[in-house]
Amino acid sequence: MKKLLFVPVILVVVILTMVITRFTLDKRIDYDVSTEGITVPEFSEIVLGWEQELKDSESLPFAASAVIDVNGDGAEELFLGGGPGQEDVIFEYRDGAFQLLDAGIIEKPELADATFGASVVDTDNNGYSDLIVSRTNGVWLYLNDGSRFTARKLDLPIPADTSPLSVGIADLNRDGNFDMFMAGYIRKELVEGQNIFNKEGYGGSSLLLLNNGDNTFTDITESSGMTYKHNTFMGVFVDMDGDYLEDLVVAHDTGQIRTWKNLGDLKFENMPNPNSEQYSYPMGIAVTDYQDDGLVDFFFSNIGSSPPDLLVRGDLRDDQEFNRKWIMFQNKGGFTFEDVAEEVKVADYEFSWGAIFEDFNLDGLDDLVVSENYIGLPAYKLFFLRLPGRLLIQTNTGEFAETGKESGVVNHSFGLSPITADFNNDGYPDLVHINISGASKVFMNKGGDAGYLKVKLPDNIKSIGAKIAVTLVGGKVLFRDHVSGEGLCSDQSHVQIFGLGNGEATDVSVTYLDGTQESRQGSFNNTTVQF
Repeated sequence: MKKLLFVPVILVVVILTMVITRFTLDKRIDYDVSTEGITVPEFSEIVLGWEQELKDSESLPFAASAVIDVNGDGAEELFLGGGPGQEDVIFEYRDGAFQLLDAGIIEKPELADATFGASVVDTDNNGYSDLIVSRTNGVWLYLNDGSRFTARKLDLPIPADTSPLSVGIADLNRDGNFDMFMAGYIRKELVEGQNIFNKEGYGGSSLLLLNNGDNTFTDITESSGMTYKHNTFMGVFVDMDGDYLEDLVVAHDTGQIRTWKNLGDLKFENMPNPNSEQYSYPMGIAVTDYQDDGLVDFFFSNIGSSPPDLLVRGDLRDDQEFNRKWIMFQNKGGFTFEDVAEEVKVADYEFSWGAIFEDFNLDGLDDLVVSENYIGLPAYKLFFLRLPGRLLIQTNTGEFAETGKESGVVNHSFGLSPITADFNNDGYPDLVHINISGASKVFMNKGGDAGYLKVKLPDNIKSIGAKIAVTLVGGKVLFRDHVSGEGLCSDQSHVQIFGLGNGEATDVSVTYLDGTQESRQGSFNNTTVQF
């Protein structure tokens, strides 16, 4: 009798496992995108010898990460934020391995706080990049003298119910000082649920902060027209319409993507976009000009096909449109956008967090990397049900082909954001999956025969938002916006790498948002142009 019962029990378990797997791993559409004629990049994996310690019961599930050249020697290091009670760390790549820098180089004054977000810029113009770090209870400025960081907590009017999750930086009034958009999220102890869309007054408060010239700040959120109380992951400043004013794109949890047009005189207007009348879970923001038409485009992560509607629609009414898919805004000019995620074959993937664009095979086309797995989703507690993270290589047709397994980029840990830099200075961008509640993983690019051009701007506030144009032999032009904060709670390498394929570049021009321009002419291949 026991044997007869055993078979049905096993059958039920198998069926339930298949059902769970359908909702956690399987895309709704299996895209058939050809990689013929495309070089698929290959990577080797390195597991970092340090684990982020998330305390889920007392901290929001986020962790800071950033690429920074600590001592200005041209070799970039990796900053990782610790959880509650855990120090932050910096890794350097030396002798073929990632090694922790001396702990004394950076200290965490309020150790009980989790470190949520990081941005990089030389705030005092001493030639060394500084860190702006957001934590559970505030935002810190870390001034870098080339050998160690000195921490100072910024005096900001953060509401008592809000934790600063990340900061976007810009110089809004052109005075040479960094201003901030602080993305606010409700404090962990006040969280009532993860699918609340309509409750009035629920969520954190984001702030627009103007630097007074001495790294004290005036709250201009209300006067600028940007007051909006809602849980917010991040914002990125970038000129979307070519008027040399930094606009702002923002990802709001259980809400919409907002595209704020800078009207000048410290005023912003919330402009309509394809997500304005929808309800989604936009989290990470990736920035590129994927068609090289001089108009900046955006990718936004979302919950995708993983969880069923029953879990994620929350308090949405029947008349409110819900969009669970990944989102890709193509900039059409004139501050208008079209969601082309279906067209470029990235709409139907799974639960995701941070995302970045980078040209990993140096063919002149930016590729897309997306981090996946949510520590708060019960199914993902089981390792065999976790997602692999996604590496999508852009093809010559403008579509994206998923090549993670083929490339050797698989991350079944709890990924929060990808991050990229050329750590070994071979010209090929490397990749890091920043993981929470575990060790992060570096994927070193094995390289190839394609050419590259690195463009290095001064790592100061003037460079944020600058537009770079690289002209190739034959006349094709590659465009890149120099942004801060792409990914999620992270900052990428500020050295821009342009893939040249089998060609070479003849002209590099930079247009800063203050209207000044610089250019270099010559024959450029496998080299760095520094401004």
